[in-house]
Amino acid sequence: MEIKLLGNSKTRRKDIKCFSFEMVVDSDRTNFNDFVESVVEKYPPGYMEVAHVQYYDEALKTFPKIKSDQDLICMFSKHCKSKVIIMFIVY
Repeated sequence: MEIKLLGNSKTRRKDIKCFSFEMVVDSDRTNFNDFVESVVEKYPPGYMEVAHVQYYDEALKTFPKIKSDQDLICMFSKHCKSKVIIMFIVY
């Protein structure tokens, strides 16, 4: 899964507005809280920043927010064939 991290000025380069990293996720065993926690551990937010998770839905051409395990399952099911998800984690 390709993830683009936006908003964390301490860990990104100054000449770009976001950076991207790859992460392997087991879609059968991952829940929403564990997923967000694993990203926040690697790339901690600044003071008073909260992580908001979104992904790009090619069919709808939008960036739906992920707020629960059900939303995460829906995201994985939409991308099960390509196995590539473009996500934005905004602080």
